[in-house]
Amino acid sequence: MLEGGHSRSETFKALSGGKVKDRVLAGWIGGRRDPVLRKRHAVKVNILVALMGIWGLLGGIAGLVQINDGGIVMAVAMVLIVGVIPLLFAWGFYQGIAVVYTIYITFTISQIPREFVGFSEEPVSTLLGVAFILAMVFYAAWVKSLLFPDLAMIGPKKIKGQFVFTN
Repeated sequence: MLEGGHSRSETFKALSGGKVKDRVLAGWIGGRRDPVLRKRHAVKVNILVALMGIWGLLGGIAGLVQINDGGIVMAVAMVLIVGVIPLLFAWGFYQGIAVVYTIYITFTISQIPREFVGFSEEPVSTLLGVAFILAMVFYAAWVKSLLFPDLAMIGPKKIKGQFVFTN
């Protein structure tokens, strides 16, 4: 229906009340990639993709440094975990997949307390790292809100008990 030119609100009204729960339906409609918004905010998305690519390359290099400490198996595991995961996020950001933004934001926020483990030994670098991570999270959340205005932090937007859509 959306491909046929119907608005998001019309599509939701026509399909709601069926076998699919309204919350799931609203999430599908709200998470649908809008080519106009993607084109309008292409530079912002490309900046986010580039930052995640750099993050992935740095993670890969950090993983390779582990060869001296933990051997080749440890180095390969670190490269796969710390290097590839940011690149997968970058791919999801570039493709315009709404759930990737949500997973990145949620996952990263949940890992922030772990950043303070070495705070007493190196407080300045710890604070700089946390500041960079928070800046990335807020930037990703901002880009998500621009690309998917019908989605809240997690799930579809709901105002006064009703799912709302921009058309």
